[in-house]
Amino acid sequence: MQIKKNYILITILLLIFLLILSPRIDNSYPTHIDEWHHITESIKLNYQLPSGITAAKAGFHYVLLILGSLTNLILIYKFLPALWAILTAIILFHIIKNQTNHLKSSFLIAIATIIFFASIKSNANLTGLWFFTPLTFSIPFIYLYIYLFSKGIQEQNKKLIIYSLAIIIFLIPIHSISVLFAIPLLTIYLLSNLNYLKKEYKFFLIFLLIPIIGIIFYMQIMNLGFMPAIADILSQLQFKHGWGVLEANNSPFELYSPIGYILAILGVFYLTTNKENLKKYLIHLIWPITILISILIFKQTGVSYLSPYQRNFYYFAISLPFLSALGLYYLIKKINPNTQKKKILTFILIIIILFLTFQSYYKLPEKTQLYENIDQDNYEALQFLKTQPLNPNTKVIAPALIATTIYPITNHQPLATTFFYGDRNLLFQFFLSKDCNTKNQIIRKYNVSYVLTNQAINCNWEIIYDKNNNVIYKV
Repeated sequence: MQIKKNYILITILLLIFLLILSPRIDNSYPTHIDEWHHITESIKLNYQLPSGITAAKAGFHYVLLILGSLTNLILIYKFLPALWAILTAIILFHIIKNQTNHLKSSFLIAIATIIFFASIKSNANLTGLWFFTPLTFSIPFIYLYIYLFSKGIQEQNKKLIIYSLAIIIFLIPIHSISVLFAIPLLTIYLLSNLNYLKKEYKFFLIFLLIPIIGIIFYMQIMNLGFMPAIADILSQLQFKHGWGVLEANNSPFELYSPIGYILAILGVFYLTTNKENLKKYLIHLIWPITILISILIFKQTGVSYLSPYQRNFYYFAISLPFLSALGLYYLIKKINPNTQKKKILTFILIIIILFLTFQSYYKLPEKTQLYENIDQDNYEALQFLKTQPLNPNTKVIAPALIATTIYPITNHQPLATTFFYGDRNLLFQFFLSKDCNTKNQIIRKYNVSYVLTNQAINCNWEIIYDKNNNVIYKV
């Protein structure tokens, strides 16, 4: 029986790998400006220590630096989201199986949980499992520290609570927002166990390490004193409307299927009608409720506290798979107990739910469709540019999306990119202008050495590469 279960788990994990990989199967390169940004920052660690706000994710950049020292990071990046999704699914499976080990159907619930987890959608605005970013890197650790914290308190096991604290501290320099969002959740859960808190209040003072380490880390990366750092942190923890590159009026169905929500509601009903289950799984109810409140506050005020609205959307989505799995379990329990009939009805029910769960998986909002920064022809042009003399004091002009990839591939400095570096309006001014004098003024002012474009520019510059609609000029 155990061998059969192992085969089922391995099959599900392989399907998850293919599902997460599928949107970028035909694209050999990173697909999001965030991914290229993090690759850029990881390469810069070879030459300089992290500083400024980008250093807040330096832990993730060191992970990429290590990977980049072992292989060609750009060419293997497309596989990282799928591989990480498998690791996350394995961790989540074991967490849920352990939490539900008092139920005969613990394996079914754990399998259903990772299937609903895999069904969480991604898009270019909210990002998600299709991308390898600090957010997705943090997800398995989020599941772990919330599980260890709740289990440690339930069992009054200080060792588990310390493990949870260690994971939280580990995440601070990787993606501090993946810790901040959970502060209300962990606080409310701790207060719901007030007797234990009163009994061990001295022990729980160790959680003051989280803000202390966070403040020290922020002081270092921003080069600020204690009081200025406190003031800046309080300001930074208010994420106002316009924080993201694209501020969209997100639909709840952008990330999770309607049937997933329905089953999650059934899961909540199942928990709240049983006092023992409610106590055991209380943290799984507090989690989505605290995030929903934060989302509603943003909708009313235009400000999200502790974590951005876009990230809260995703933290809400990853709280739902277990509740959806419980909802499915509850439905199956309600099926007619006749053994043969129940097997048939259960099979039909599972097939229908699977279909409805993944029916709109690839349906993305129009403004948040996936995009390509470069294709194979662009990559070949950039490989040629990589062979050209490198001067750190000069710049390269290229269309905004391609410009995002210039430093990671060639080590040349782009004049500007889509979002993170330079003023992209200069690129619009350069490429939209038909006047060579305007273009040359920009070239001289910003010390530009090369221009990469997808069409010829008749300004008497030296062509050093012309292939497959990619032209590089030395200017």
